[in-house]
Amino acid sequence: MGLPLAVTLLIMLSMSSAQMMSQIMAQVKITDAPYPVANAEQLNQVVWTMHGTPTKEAIYCVSEAPVSQLRFVCTDCLEKNITDMVNVLNSAQDITRRVGFPAVTLKDIAVNTNWTGATIMCQAALNGGTVDSSPATVDVRYLRQPHVVDSNGQSPVLIGNQGYRFFVECVRGADGLCQQSGRRKTLKCDVQSNPPATQYRWLKNGSPSGTGAEITIGTEMIGQSIQCQANNGLHDESNMPLSQAVQIDPYSSAKLLKDNFQKLQSTSPFLASNRIEMNQQVNMGCEVEGNPRPIVYWRMRKPNGDVVDAACPQGLEGQYQELPPEGGRSANIVRLTALCSLRISNYSYSGQYWCAACSQVSQGEPECSPSLETPGTSSLNVQVIGAPSNSDAPPSIEQRGNDATVLVHYCAEPMPRPPREIVFSIDQNDLQVGQSWENFRFDSAVTNNTVPNCYIARLSISPVREEDQYRRIALKLQNQFGSKQIPVSMDALLGGDSAMVGRMPTFWMYILIGVAALLFVICIIAVCVRRRVKDHPDYNEPKTKANLNIHQENDYFEPPPNAPRLFAQHPPEVNAYDQAVKDAQLRMSIV
Repeated sequence: MGLPLAVTLLIMLSMSSAQMMSQIMAQVKITDAPYPVANAEQLNQVVWTMHGTPTKEAIYCVSEAPVSQLRFVCTDCLEKNITDMVNVLNSAQDITRRVGFPAVTLKDIAVNTNWTGATIMCQAALNGGTVDSSPATVDVRYLRQPHVVDSNGQSPVLIGNQGYRFFVECVRGADGLCQQSGRRKTLKCDVQSNPPATQYRWLKNGSPSGTGAEITIGTEMIGQSIQCQANNGLHDESNMPLSQAVQIDPYSSAKLLKDNFQKLQSTSPFLASNRIEMNQQVNMGCEVEGNPRPIVYWRMRKPNGDVVDAACPQGLEGQYQELPPEGGRSANIVRLTALCSLRISNYSYSGQYWCAACSQVSQGEPECSPSLETPGTSSLNVQVIGAPSNSDAPPSIEQRGNDATVLVHYCAEPMPRPPREIVFSIDQNDLQVGQSWENFRFDSAVTNNTVPNCYIARLSISPVREEDQYRRIALKLQNQFGSKQIPVSMDALLGGDSAMVGRMPTFWMYILIGVAALLFVICIIAVCVRRRVKDHPDYNEPKTKANLNIHQENDYFEPPPNAPRLFAQHPPEVNAYDQAVKDAQLRMSIV
């Protein structure tokens, strides 16, 4: 028995050794030509060049018998978030029959620029295992269409039906012509490529005008077009990719000519010290000019220093009235009046307003005068006055153990003056500042430093009780312009969802008590009826009426012995217990 077992083990070991040797001897390579694996050179880098959508290069995965199932795999696509390469690699064509040895190829594939840096290899199946080639790094070479941009990398302005525009500053002299003293503009030829572009060419009106990645132009280019070409060695010098043409126009910086701020503040509805009552209309206007057509941004500085857009249409969406040319003004200069109408509906309109005349000379930030962050020499100050109102912030609560402080936000100008113009009402008990009732105390009313004309009333609760969530609390405010009550939902502040939800337990308790009482009464009635039916199993309505009539007759008269009878009498068959119950009922009816 031992000898055959030893022979079997020897055979298995020899077979395993043969399989291992075959795997060691098998070769798999990535190449750029379909040569036998012994003569092929492994590629360390796979270069794909994009000329249009499909690449022209082809790569091959070659091996030798007895391997099978050759395929390309990406080892780090998941890590690099490359999702489209896997499907392309799986589309490799099997050319084994054509070349006479195991081989697959990838050609005429659509590559992506983000594949650069990915690692691929070829994999073959052998004896239930796999054999891998050496890895190769992907390098996708391309050059996209170049674009003309400014020194900040911003693209030109696209004007409908006129194409792309860049602007150079034009300072006009007495003759109305642009002077050479204006600021010059630097343009760049921007192109995405791998490897980076090394050759540039500039064209003015289609003719070569210079080389290099940048060019500086001035008023001499007004009315001309400019383009650029770039190359990184992938194209012939006579066929370098060309950018779109950009027209150069004169640029007269937008400027503010005048506004109506001073006139507004000296007339109705403005009062002394820049004050204005609630629900009034303010119509601001600014006259500006420039080329290209200027746009206006309306800005507002809040009392806390924050600068935001005013509550009216801005920029290209603004409201404008264009003014006709007049006097010595050049026909290229656009003059217009920008309008901003404010409806003073709440205290958030308090602040400093101004307009900024801006020129959109690229797709980046506009050039503005005065600045978008700082007003110029003229501005409109607005101080809203009116009746107390709710703040944007809802009532809130600060909890500290068993104590809490309710914070109620409100706005008013002038401020409601303690003690009578600001009162907390708790279940119709009024508390002035500093007063207490039960576990409530009106601590103070302080200024809100982040919101203009707004304040915070503080109500302390010490300690917080369960019944406090059902309190009816309101902050009552008034000043010379009117009054306001701000309700406070204690149920919501103390953790309930609403006032109704807070009362649900008590409500349901009464309902349950009523239902229990009703069920108890029904049970008593049912027991009584059941006992009565048990005592009189043959009791029915006709017999009841007959028995009642008999009892009434026995109560009031005794018929003569020989009186005629309508029915034959049959003495009932009852036991002693039933007879006793009937006698008792008869006595009760007599009583």
